[in-house]
Amino acid sequence: MALWRNKGHDKTKVPVPLIVGEIFLSVVIVRYMLSFTYTLYMIAEGVEEVAYRAFSLAFPVVMILIVVNSVIGIASAKPTSWRKVMRTTLILLVVNWLREFIGITGVMFDDTFLIVITVLTMAVMMLPSVRRFYLPPMTENPPLTRWIGYIFLSPLFREADYEFVREKEPRDPPAA
Repeated sequence: MALWRNKGHDKTKVPVPLIVGEIFLSVVIVRYMLSFTYTLYMIAEGVEEVAYRAFSLAFPVVMILIVVNSVIGIASAKPTSWRKVMRTTLILLVVNWLREFIGITGVMFDDTFLIVITVLTMAVMMLPSVRRFYLPPMTENPPLTRWIGYIFLSPLFREADYEFVREKEPRDPPAA
């Protein structure tokens, strides 16, 4: 069963740029998995090193869970999934920038590489074809500023978008 969009897009078909975004997020998951496995082989001798190792084990796990949670729903065509992916990329951007600023280095990929991947994912999610995929049928694509506000809890559609506007003078019924 094909559900058709108002511009002729097939609702069941995921846009190609969105698949690229999924691949980018998969690279992020692989990076954090490598970081987790690398931390398992570290030898801790003091209390500070044990605490650092515990944090180093917990941090990649939390980041993996956050990214996997957003990747699972990326193809669901729900606007909330789009918002979840954008919030995840913002979290990744801030965390990786802080790690780069503090001087904590990555295991396999540098944090600068992850920042670039995260920015590319954000750019993919902002493409008009990807945003169109996340809209209900027969709705207009809101402006980019409204999508950006939607990331931070403002509604994507205002109440005024759902109002029916009647003409000032009623029209005569068609002649029989």
